[in-house]
Amino acid sequence: MLDLPARGPSADAPALAEALARHARASGLALPLHGFGLAARVLAVTIGFVLLAMSLFYVTRLIAHREMWLHSKISWAQTAVEAFDLAGPNPPSADLSRKILNGVAVKSIVITTPKERREFILPGVGPDKAEPVATDGVSFLDSVAATFHALFAQPGTIVKLSSSPQSSGPVIEITLDEAPLIESLWRVSRNFLNISLTIAAVVTCVLWAALWRMVLRPVRRLTSNIIAFGERPQDSSRVIAPSGRGNEIGRAETALATMERSLAHELAQGKRLAELGMAVARINHDLRNMLSAAQLISDRLATIPDPLAQRLAPRLVATLDRAIQFCQATLTYGAGREQPPSRRRFDLSELVGQVVESAKAENDAAIDYNIDMPPRFCIYADPDHILRVLENLSRNAAQALMAKGAEGGRPKAIRFAAIRTDGLALIEISDTGPGFPADQGERIFEPFHKSTSEAGAGLGLAIAADLVTRNGGAITLAPAKADDFYCGARFLIKLPTPEGAARTAARVLPEA
Repeated sequence: MLDLPARGPSADAPALAEALARHARASGLALPLHGFGLAARVLAVTIGFVLLAMSLFYVTRLIAHREMWLHSKISWAQTAVEAFDLAGPNPPSADLSRKILNGVAVKSIVITTPKERREFILPGVGPDKAEPVATDGVSFLDSVAATFHALFAQPGTIVKLSSSPQSSGPVIEITLDEAPLIESLWRVSRNFLNISLTIAAVVTCVLWAALWRMVLRPVRRLTSNIIAFGERPQDSSRVIAPSGRGNEIGRAETALATMERSLAHELAQGKRLAELGMAVARINHDLRNMLSAAQLISDRLATIPDPLAQRLAPRLVATLDRAIQFCQATLTYGAGREQPPSRRRFDLSELVGQVVESAKAENDAAIDYNIDMPPRFCIYADPDHILRVLENLSRNAAQALMAKGAEGGRPKAIRFAAIRTDGLALIEISDTGPGFPADQGERIFEPFHKSTSEAGAGLGLAIAADLVTRNGGAITLAPAKADDFYCGARFLIKLPTPEGAARTAARVLPEA
């Protein structure tokens, strides 16, 4: 026998549906989105990062172009000094000097040696008014500032450059008009702008298309399904169909589908239970009135001086009283005022004997009933509840045996067995029938799950599980044993014994 935990009460499906809808409204999912949606925001962020990357590349490219341009001017001046021996003992004539300066495109060349300082200046140019520009040993931020300062400089700006000092050669200093540099920087900027915009457009389109296909479209599908399912969670057709992806979104779709199917199933059961409760309440209301009239008639029958009537009238009155009380209890339950079980000590073996006696009379001795439990086997529960549980399980087993027969040529038989262990009573009800399919083991205790007969309402096992749970016990379907004589369905019920209930109460009272 197995000792399994009690089945917890099922969640309130309407409350779950309302919570889901309330969460959707609070999250803004149930309202039209204002402003930019997720796709637009991702596109904007993508464009922003692409433009930022291209801007950084543009700045570095512009700085490199300016430095190359300035270094080329210094190199040309050094080449001219060496080619025409401007630092030698025989300097060129003024006309040749002017041609050299115009050829190199500078305003002046100043050559400084350890012995002397020699200047070659175009007429009308004042080298002292030139703005000095450093080309070596400059930090990146200073290069950025100098580049953009040159880009937006005023026309006619004269700058002064110096070559790096060398141990064997003279130091050359030149002045030049910055207009050609400004024009070159703007030409590079325009070309880079055209190229960068083209690259940014291509990268943005490709990246955004990939994000749309891999992330945005599946997320939008999830969002739309959550909104649609939240509007009508009881509609199982709105359960999302997982796409089969192996990534996080695919796993989220699978988990969402499982949750939605479970919620839709719970809501459908809750709706059917509500409808059944309303129907039962109405039927019992009218039936109670009918039984009340029958009770009045039975009272009149008790006054008839017929020996048979005198003998049967009290039994009829008692039966009608019990029926009226049951109808009243049903109406009370439907009104939400459920009475707790009246738990007390009673003999289970005597109760099982009553169940077997009624079952044999009902089945015309077509089924063998075996009782395997000690006499005076006492448990602590509500006798009426346990009677209903045993009757439901016995009736289900008898229906299966009568409809499908026994397995392996065995006779049709049902066994009731019980043992005590650690303050608990373990009760087993087993039979020689076909048992349950493996895929139904977890759902047989759900309401309206027709596990034994299509003619029934599918409430017997659900009612039995609820009654056992309310009495502090647990019920489960144990695995079938092929080598056991009772190889069909095996239900295990765990209930407290009087001794176990007393120990539990003793532990709880001091804490209270």
